[in-house]
Amino acid sequence: MWHSTYRRTVLRPDYDYARAHLLPHLFDALTAHALMLDSRGVPRAGQAAARLRALRREPFPPYDPQVEDVFFMVDRRLAGEDPEAAGALRTALSRNDLDTTVYRLSARERLLRATRRLLALRRTLLDLAGREVDTVMVAYTHHQPAQPTTLAHYLSGLENVLSRDTRRMFAALGHVNLSPMGAVALAGTSFPIDRERTAELLAFDRPIENTYDAVSASDWQVDLAATVTVAATTLSRAVHDLLLWASRGLLTLEDGLVQGSSVMPQKRNPVALEHARTKFSKAIGMTQSVILSAHNVPFGDINDPGPDMQPSLHGMWQEFREGVELLTVALTNPRIGREAWRREAECGESVVTELADAIVRHRGGGFREAHGAVKGLLTGLHAEGRTLASLTRHDLERLGVDLPAGELAAALDPAAFVARRTTLGGPAPAVMREALAAAHARLRGDTLDHGRARQRFADARTRLEGGTAW
Repeated sequence: MWHSTYRRTVLRPDYDYARAHLLPHLFDALTAHALMLDSRGVPRAGQAAARLRALRREPFPPYDPQVEDVFFMVDRRLAGEDPEAAGALRTALSRNDLDTTVYRLSARERLLRATRRLLALRRTLLDLAGREVDTVMVAYTHHQPAQPTTLAHYLSGLENVLSRDTRRMFAALGHVNLSPMGAVALAGTSFPIDRERTAELLAFDRPIENTYDAVSASDWQVDLAATVTVAATTLSRAVHDLLLWASRGLLTLEDGLVQGSSVMPQKRNPVALEHARTKFSKAIGMTQSVILSAHNVPFGDINDPGPDMQPSLHGMWQEFREGVELLTVALTNPRIGREAWRREAECGESVVTELADAIVRHRGGGFREAHGAVKGLLTGLHAEGRTLASLTRHDLERLGVDLPAGELAAALDPAAFVARRTTLGGPAPAVMREALAAAHARLRGDTLDHGRARQRFADARTRLEGGTAW
């Protein structure tokens, strides 16, 4: 029998993980295989399918040191009830193609769960953006005040990126949802099986064309890790901004998402955002474990990208999903300090691009000259200890600029700055409302795509469980 150290460090953890997380997928794959064999006339294969449907409804045994893994536990139980059915099930079946099929079934389920959370976050961002179309804020570049925009502009920009992440997840699903079943050990089989039928039963898009590829490839798992890395990286950047705004009183989380201090009565720490950031970091860390498990190993059936990788994938999905959930609830009903945002915009110098634009519109000439004039104007104001708000027409006239009072006031007004940005993708309220409507339509389409995929897989499981006829 196996060494006690091997049992303790490998066999039992693998069994416990599979028992906790993979059994539905294992029974799906075995049942589909049995049904396919029955359609090809293999004796007792139909009985194997019936017994598998019964076994999956029974409590699954805990780890037994005498049994190597969950597959052999199913095999032993089936053989104990119907040896011929157990023998039929083993026709053209290897743990090589079975295991990677189970991993793909699990991955597509977890991918759809993560996608559902991302869709919910996108909806939350768009809903909040819809309430903040007129909330002027100062956008920063290189950690310095840059230009006025709106909170809606920022939030819809973030949602725009997440819409691409959603499409990346759908693309990854297309790479995951391929069937290895029928590859057997690696070279296929001499039995006249129907790999297309097995793929259909499991709601895979098609069989993997090359049987060596079917049991050897890990690209689809690395693809999942890369997809999560991209999304988690973007979300961590958003959390950074939210925490900064919270520290300045520009955004306040609702009471259930903050914690106080045992010493400082005034403290309202936005801990939900801190934990979201940590979870995104941990998810990215686990993606590296996935990639390294597939790195510099033979191209064949091995444990590194097989059972050894599954806990890392599990942790990756869990941390990413929980981070998205925390961020979603944090943005569902925050208190926005609109007056504080407005004061920051009015007291700074972020509007001066519009002042240069106004000079160009009024007297002609190029923007390069106007840019230089405004830069010189700011230098003079700083030397005199004055703020931009104190600027007068006389200051401009000293530079040879005669700007009407109304145009000067508009050029220094952050809301007017935003209102003039009416080009495609700009923050002007009318433009932003159109953009938000288009984003909502895009989200509805993605939600429908997700729902169709989820329903397709759920229907396949219902049929495999014996709930409906094929």
